[in-house]
Amino acid sequence: MTRNTMLMSFILILLLSSFAFANEPLKVIFDTDFAIPPQDDGMALILALNSPELEVIGITTVAGNYSMERATADALRVLEIANREDIPVYMGSNMPLVHEYGPFADTVWGNWWSDEVPPAPPGGYAKKQPEKENAVSYIVDTVMNNPGEIDIIAIGPLTNIAMAIKLQPGFAQNVKGLTIMGGALANLPDGAGNVTPNAEYNFWVDPEAAKVVMRSGIPINLSPLNVSRKTGLTKDEYERMVAVDTPITQLIKETMGPRYESNPDLSALMYDQVAVASLIDPTLVTTREMYVDVDINHGMNYGVSVGWHREWPGAEGAQKMLVQYDLDWERFIDMFIERVTQPIPEK
Repeated sequence: MTRNTMLMSFILILLLSSFAFANEPLKVIFDTDFAIPPQDDGMALILALNSPELEVIGITTVAGNYSMERATADALRVLEIANREDIPVYMGSNMPLVHEYGPFADTVWGNWWSDEVPPAPPGGYAKKQPEKENAVSYIVDTVMNNPGEIDIIAIGPLTNIAMAIKLQPGFAQNVKGLTIMGGALANLPDGAGNVTPNAEYNFWVDPEAAKVVMRSGIPINLSPLNVSRKTGLTKDEYERMVAVDTPITQLIKETMGPRYESNPDLSALMYDQVAVASLIDPTLVTTREMYVDVDINHGMNYGVSVGWHREWPGAEGAQKMLVQYDLDWERFIDMFIERVTQPIPEK
């Protein structure tokens, strides 16, 4: 073999190795205030499970839409339906860091404060049980044992992630990336809140946790209400999903069908699904670099996220991150439907 041939062979091996490495799935921890579809967390998990670009290595639950116990029960059941009992589920925080239940919480969506026994999911409680290790220690151990290799998808209140940051000083520097569904930025179009005039629900449930995470230095890709409001799942798109018969689409038909039957003109916003899709294919969303911070003062702006192109008085220490504000809807919904309707893997 000549020297040139050896050199070309070496270069070819390097290129093939780089290509293989680039196409390895992202290892992700899925942190969620989960609920069975039609809840967006449930639909987002199905998208993640059916996407070869992602490898969900663990699910961690947190109080948000419902109690942490209900999030856990529902997540276990969806994994059972999807034949993915191989994925471990870890129980996380059942209350925010500081935010206390009050009368206003009774008037809005969600019962994160509940300590009631969760209702049985469709088909009954899963046989699969959660892991004995708690979610925060699992998140910390996994990231610290795999520095720079783990992405986190956080689509509920950020309590677990904030606690991990506080528990391990080196944690933030070792997270590869963090994709968050949360916040609403008035400095961008469609920036109003959905729980108070300017606060988005996930950040409002645990503003103190959101502030810790926003200022942590972890590379963040923020998917706020601004981009969620570019979505709208219609009856036609719902029918495209349930036209394919799988255990997952049967679940979707059972839980979403009555909504479209009673309101054929329904156009349902998609929140967590966009966050997951943006990690699968970043070209689906349009982003802008902004400094983002969270108001933790107990007043009318509690839980409000604020973003700007530079730091400003009162937000010293705010970090720059990518903020999503637009979406290629047609490509997104086609990918979403194609992935969600995939056959269930055999055990």
